[in-house]
Amino acid sequence: MSNVIELNKDPMDEASLWITRLDRGLSEQEQVELKIWLQASQTHVDTFMQLVKLWDKMESLSQLSELFPHKPQPVPSNKAPIFAWAASFIFASLISVGLWLNADIFFGQDTIQVVQFNSDYETKIGEQSTFFLQDKTRIKLNTNSLVRVTYTDKQRVFELLRGEMHVVVAHNKRKPLSVYAGANIIQAVGTAFNVELGSEEVELIVTDGKVLVSDLNSQSVAPLKLKNVYLSPKSFAVSKGQKAQLKARNTSIIGSDKGKLASDLAWQQGNLIFRGESLFDAMQEVSRYTNYQFDFGDEDTKSLQIAGLFKTSDISGLLAALETNFNVVFKKMSSNKIRLSKKPLTE
Repeated sequence: MSNVIELNKDPMDEASLWITRLDRGLSEQEQVELKIWLQASQTHVDTFMQLVKLWDKMESLSQLSELFPHKPQPVPSNKAPIFAWAASFIFASLISVGLWLNADIFFGQDTIQVVQFNSDYETKIGEQSTFFLQDKTRIKLNTNSLVRVTYTDKQRVFELLRGEMHVVVAHNKRKPLSVYAGANIIQAVGTAFNVELGSEEVELIVTDGKVLVSDLNSQSVAPLKLKNVYLSPKSFAVSKGQKAQLKARNTSIIGSDKGKLASDLAWQQGNLIFRGESLFDAMQEVSRYTNYQFDFGDEDTKSLQIAGLFKTSDISGLLAALETNFNVVFKKMSSNKIRLSKKPLTE
């Protein structure tokens, strides 16, 4: 089954797009395409005319005399209050049906963004999945993750709502890709990077190219209403092989050690690599991949340093390895709780 999602074209969406084209003038080819679209369905004609009248584009139909042979009726000079009322009514109606924030057209003061694609991608606890988008951008989601993807005619917006993902960005200078994670914006044109959303911070690892980082406070409007969708070239930059810690108004490079970065990215191969972390920290990471929660018999067990490679899907194997290699035994306390403690010394 393919993960590529085909766009479902709605008559209102297409009619709205034709209105924007009509406003700036149609080319001969576009006139032909509009004619074909209108002739395909009476619903297309009705929807198109509704929007033409609403947005006061009747005079613009003069260039389509073949399709609309009757000269449009002139609009009285006192039309402004009428159309202001109509626009207000439609605006209120859009809000009432939940279309203003989720609509396929977003009207800002100076710009319009046409949403071409919108979908959520999600993994369950212990699950990892790869998704290919229509522009060949690739997303790999780690366990228990959720990302909302929106493509408009000006940009590609990824909202990481939970968990961790690695993105290989298809190159497109005209449409930057921006990841919104916590209070941060990470933007790339064509590169690859890993983003993990924590409770208090965001960790970013760039695996190819360079990305720019800014914070949400730098924007005064919602991402789908931005006039300029590009971050400033002076934004904080993170390059290939660097790991950054992102906090509101406090972004810093925290590492570039290849071995440590490889450990951080091992989840993409279904592995967990520990290089001297405490057992407590290691099991906090393991908890992301299972419904089990872990507690510890004493502080010595908690602070025990461990190292090794383990499979994220093999929790039983990990517990057995802890007993064999680190003298740590486990006891199942309930259906979802396991206690770890050091094996008692035998005489």
